[in-house]
Amino acid sequence: MDISANELTKWAKLNLGYIGFRLNRVNNIPYGKRKGTVEKGWSDIQGYSPNGTYVAIEVKKLGDKLSKEQKERLEDIHKCGGIVYICTEVDNKAALVEWTKIKL
Repeated sequence: MDISANELTKWAKLNLGYIGFRLNRVNNIPYGKRKGTVEKGWSDIQGYSPNGTYVAIEVKKLGDKLSKEQKERLEDIHKCGGIVYICTEVDNKAALVEWTKIKL
């Protein structure tokens, strides 16, 4: 069963919200004259933890790969002390995978 990116996004926001994370979906979709308003590599979901730590979550449905820009941005956020997850499907269920567990 493939879980859609939209379903993964909703799941991540809901479940991290239960533990106090404040998150926002960031769209990089052209709208009118505003095109490319978010730089390449920035995460699909951004926000902060209850203690104020920056949080970045990249949503990847099955078969999707991280771009070079995404890898660089997520690694930089991690090195700067931010919380980084990839939200994806594992064993037919939505899951958050910690950045340190990602095999690039």
